[in-house]
Amino acid sequence: MELSKRKEAIYSSLSRGKMRERHGLFMVEGLKGVSDTLGRFDVEALVRLEDADISSLAVPAGVVVYDVREPVMKKISGLSTPSEILGIYRIPEDAGDLSVDKNNLYIMLDGIQDPGNLGTIIRTAHWFGIRKIFASRDTVDVYNPKTIQSTMGSLGRVDVCYCRLEEVLDANPEMPVYGTLLEGENIYKATLGQSGFIIMGNEGKGVSPALREKLTHSLLIPPYDRDDHSESLNVAMATGIVLSQFRMRNV
Repeated sequence: MELSKRKEAIYSSLSRGKMRERHGLFMVEGLKGVSDTLGRFDVEALVRLEDADISSLAVPAGVVVYDVREPVMKKISGLSTPSEILGIYRIPEDAGDLSVDKNNLYIMLDGIQDPGNLGTIIRTAHWFGIRKIFASRDTVDVYNPKTIQSTMGSLGRVDVCYCRLEEVLDANPEMPVYGTLLEGENIYKATLGQSGFIIMGNEGKGVSPALREKLTHSLLIPPYDRDDHSESLNVAMATGIVLSQFRMRNV
């Protein structure tokens, strides 16, 4: 099917957050990305290069597939080298399920700004069996193209719920609350439970003062060489270390 100029203009604008919000749409690029997200989000349309082979995709009945030439795909795509196919999906209308299972482990993201970090955290959470992330409202948009690329197929496998983190914590006072601080207890020696909230702070400022007051356990990832080490750990890498320790203690 031929892509109209109006649709082309809308799809080309989805790299910008305001336009994703205006149209209620987001874009996933590449055969693997589309394959991983089909069936997990409501599909607006698929856009493919003319004659691109998408026979490996389980395209739901009734989904519109637009065939375009390379110049059009380059205009729509956010990549320097466009993929042969991209998916346009409708952003879910609900804000996410804020319910909590007292036996599960959850990540809380406090003002994460880098889309690559958010995507890597989602991917890492998926690896370690975390199915829900609570994110502060000033955390970067999960539908940012760079976030989606960084999830490496884990988008849709982990729910990201934007909310006031304090409200979730206050609604679950019996749940332990962990956070990484420079003055925290050595994580390699600390007692870590099977459930609770793990707060990961902003790349530059760390955990905000309001949320620090909610912590029941402060944790530190100590450097191997206390006299010669980098200034800090990347928040996505730190999340992976923290989750590995929780899972290792509770296998």
